[in-house]
This record gives sequence, structure tokens and C-alpha cells, in this order.
Amino acid sequence: MLNRKMLSCRVAERRKGLPPMLGFTRLRRPLLALSVLWSSAQALGESSDMTMDDPRLARTVTERPFEVVIDRRACGTRGVYVQVLGAGADDLTDAQASSGYLVWVDGKARVLIDMGAGSALRFEESGADFKDLYAVGLSQLHAEHSADLPAFLQGAAKLRRKEDLPLFGPASGEKTLGLKTWTSRLLGPNGAYPHLADYFSPFSQGGFEVLQEEIESANRRPWRGFRRDGIALSAVATDHGQGTSLAWRVDVEDVGITFTGDTGNRRQTVKTLAEGSTIIVGHHAVPENVRGYARDEHMPPSQLAKIAEEANANLLILSHRTPRTRGRELQTRREISSVFKGAVLFANDMECWEP
Repeated sequence: MLNRKMLSCRVAERRKGLPPMLGFTRLRRPLLALSVLWSSAQALGESSDMTMDDPRLARTVTERPFEVVIDRRACGTRGVYVQVLGAGADDLTDAQASSGYLVWVDGKARVLIDMGAGSALRFEESGADFKDLYAVGLSQLHAEHSADLPAFLQGAAKLRRKEDLPLFGPASGEKTLGLKTWTSRLLGPNGAYPHLADYFSPFSQGGFEVLQEEIESANRRPWRGFRRDGIALSAVATDHGQGTSLAWRVDVEDVGITFTGDTGNRRQTVKTLAEGSTIIVGHHAVPENVRGYARDEHMPPSQLAKIAEEANANLLILSHRTPRTRGRELQTRREISSVFKGAVLFANDMECWEP
């Protein structure tokens, strides 16, 4: 049964007369802080065209003495959940983060699939703890799937993680870099962020090493190379235009979650990986009538529906949405419902779902 958790706010200190969904934490000596801000506001008003009745000044005075604490945790503390950190793609107009997904097990974020732009912020907002992660899988190395890796590592310096972190990604193809070459160019001693190179050394001063492993892009059979505490991670190489990509699957006991990633699925390799999955997270970047190069890179709704139906899944989550598909939800639902008989959801950032 689907159980979408409502976003909630953790109340640090309830104050009489405030709406119940807001919580505030007092700063020390709030009256003194308020007095200082009021004096600054007066000085600012005297040196500019603002008056003491200006609403911008009122906002400054009344809100800065307090810090709003928001807990966006949407997943439960029992069972398996998949959370969408980023439901967008590479657009600057949809107010959504790029590709990123968390698999929660009994209240802990255990597997992270993709680290697209904005996913590090969403990770923090989710209430997840970086120290709880067992593994990270990257579906491809385009910015909308991997750009926040430096941000995660930069932030990890303050968290004192002690366990090494497995990082899986695609091997090199004819026109694409492999994971190790990519991280070396970006995070190596001579890369863009040389100060983060230490994390790729067994003598890392950051407390843990990032253990890289590349998944062969030419192999049509699924890779099944990670298992820990009842959590299994598998992947299969797919086609993405002239490049390569990976579809990922996370299994926790009898729950299987497959992430299609970006693929035209011309090679038909996703079907094998997805077989028996409970949830399919499909990338819905193009509409049904797409043609040409875009079709080579992405599956239309009918193909996503076919994968979900053949896998006998309960739920199809449509993510990685773009301006080409937003606003066409009714059309998409019609195309999918003619093939897939399970539930269909259109994802947005921070939503969390259980089987």
C-alpha cells in the first residue's frame, strides 16, 4: 500500500501565536540582537532612500534575530523507502535538483544513486547522514548525474566518517570517460579540486577512502558485485545515444528497486535487470512522439510502461522530468495505463515512497 509521507517541520522551540508548522531557535540575547539590528536599520534608512516604514526594513528587523529550523524528512523509520532527491534533469527553469535517489532501510540512508547538481543540498534536507551510506552508484558522468560529488566530499571532511565508501560508475566507452579517469581529472592531484585527492588514497586524512570500481559498458549481463547486511547492488550497461550509461538496482530482502537511468534502451538490457522489481524509477525526459537523437538517448512513456509491466512491478515513478514532458502528464498517463496496470507517480524533489 502506498504511503506518501507528508513533509514535516521539527519544532526547535514553539512560540505562542505562531503557526504550528514553523519552529524557531532563539539566538543568544535576542533583545540585544534586535536592538543592534534596529539601530543598523535606522542608520541604513538615514543613508538611503528607505524610510522606517519600508517593508524591506521591517523584514530585516523582525526575522533576522531567529533561525528557522526545517526538517524535511519524509521517509519512515521502518522498512524500505526510495526518496527522490532530484526529479529534474539539466534545466534551469524547473526549480528541481538534477538526478539523485536515496534508498532508506529502517530509517538510515544506505544507497545513493547519482549525485546530480543540487543533490547534496537535498541530501542534507532529507535528514540523511553521510556516515550511514554503504555505497554510491553513478549512472553516467554527465553533470546532471555526477556534478555534486565534490560537494559531498568537501562536506564529508567535517563528518568524521570512518568507513571506506564504495563508488561505482561506468567504464570508458568509445566517446566517454570511465569513472577513474573522470575522477582523476576532476579530483586528482592535478585536477580541478586537488585538495580532495586525498580521499582517493588508502592513507586518507579525511578518515575514509573512496573505493572506485568501474562497471564494463560493453557487457550485456548484469553486474552483481556488492552485498552488505542484506542489501544488494547490481547494474547493467545501457545505451545513451552515442555514449553509455548504467541502469541500477537495489535489493533489500524482497523489495527490488530499479533505476533505469538515461537510456534509449535499444540494447534491451534494462528488462533483464528489472525483472521482479517492486518499484521502477524511470527517467521521463521525452514525450511519446519523440523522434531522432532524443529518442536514441531516452525512452518514451510506452517503453517505460513495458519495462514496468514485464517486471511485474507495483509502482512506476517517473523522474528526470524535463520541459518536454512537464505539462503532458495526462497524455503520458494514458500511454502508460494502456500497458502498465500498476500505480504511476510523477516525481518531484524530496518525495519518499515505500512499496
